[in-house]
Amino acid sequence: MLFHPLENQMDSDLKKLLYQTLIGIFGIVILIIFLGHFVKGPISYLSGLFVDTFGILGVGFGILLSDSLPAFMIPDTFLIFAIAGNLEDMPVIAFASIGSLIGGSLSYAQGRYVFPRIHSFQKFIHSHDGKLKPYIEKYGMLAVVLAASTPLPYSWMAMLSGSLRMPYPKFMIGSLMRIPRFIIYYYAIKMGWLQNTI
Repeated sequence: MLFHPLENQMDSDLKKLLYQTLIGIFGIVILIIFLGHFVKGPISYLSGLFVDTFGILGVGFGILLSDSLPAFMIPDTFLIFAIAGNLEDMPVIAFASIGSLIGGSLSYAQGRYVFPRIHSFQKFIHSHDGKLKPYIEKYGMLAVVLAASTPLPYSWMAMLSGSLRMPYPKFMIGSLMRIPRFIIYYYAIKMGWLQNTI
């Protein structure tokens, strides 16, 4: 059976994403162990300030900003604040997930309704969507699932989904993978952090 070169490339890209995801999770655990061992005091202090000032709402809002403004901040930073600040697990995961879904929806809305009206932003988006567009063209909603759960940039995929007019219900169904993604990353970070208290 003959395979189209693009299909082979996409299958290769999917395998690469899986490896990158597994390596990313492992890397986070190692990084947190390292940070907890060498700079645990400053991280605990900053996390305490963050939690005392903004609380659980700050975690959700920070992740909302991360997923609605590309390159604002890595959302997992706020999971670190929550863990080092001793917030409870389930509320953190819930607020992180809700914040991410709202942030992704805002990115989708920007791509669909705002950027098409602004020529300079159109050029900016199209200069950054070259690596992501093939995923949507080949996989449709599954591309959003991949961005929601792997190192593919979720906020960029959300904007691109909006600009390509993917139906919002499909986009949101794909985005629900953010929930298990936050569960996995939260406990990976927590496991790494707790290694320094044993």
